[in-house]
Amino acid sequence: EVARDPARFVELLASERVTVLNQTPSAFYALIEADRREQPDLALRYVIFGGEALDVRRLAAWYRRHPDTSPRLVNMYGITETTVHVSHLLLDQSLAISGAGSLVGRGIPDLQVYVLDGGLEPVPAGVAGELYIAGAGLARGYLGRAGLTAERFVADPFGPAGSRMYRTGDLARWRSDGVLDFLGRADAQLKLRGFRIEPGEIEALLVRHAGVAQAAVIAREDVPGDKRLVA
Repeated sequence: EVARDPARFVELLASERVTVLNQTPSAFYALIEADRREQPDLALRYVIFGGEALDVRRLAAWYRRHPDTSPRLVNMYGITETTVHVSHLLLDQSLAISGAGSLVGRGIPDLQVYVLDGGLEPVPAGVAGELYIAGAGLARGYLGRAGLTAERFVADPFGPAGSRMYRTGDLARWRSDGVLDFLGRADAQLKLRGFRIEPGEIEALLVRHAGVAQAAVIAREDVPGDKRLVA
């Protein structure tokens, strides 16, 4: 209950002298407002984002009250199949002011990050492609789901014989400085508060109701920081 109440949560961070906080971006957006109202004495050294796309522009309000280095904000991209984080980026006020989209940085050392076209060829900087991940951190596959494993864990043409890479279904592009820019999904999958959601599964259940002929499910954010599913 405390974690769901930004005012109480920011008080907890202050009273317990928490130094490292790992949150979804949507939870941190609400924390920014609570921090502005309560003005607590925080001991944070690092805030690490994960679980969903970060809009760096929404950090501008935080940086108006806090310097770049106290705490340091870090954006990380990751997926369960790569156990877990893939890339990281140290953020600062200039990035927030520039409105640089959803940057996720550079790969961590035990993984290889590829941005490939439909023919599994690397795309040049600035061109969108699908993210593929390979390396020591990659999972073996899905337990008891041989067909899905074969579809998502494919042969790695850039690695040793027999190695595999994971097809994420996420779109991205490399910037000229080697930083990865996350662009969203190649399919209809949504991520909400860190949970993967297939809108098609919800739509299929809705149309089973006698009073529903057709259904569409989307994510809306009518109130900043409060993203929810709407059918």
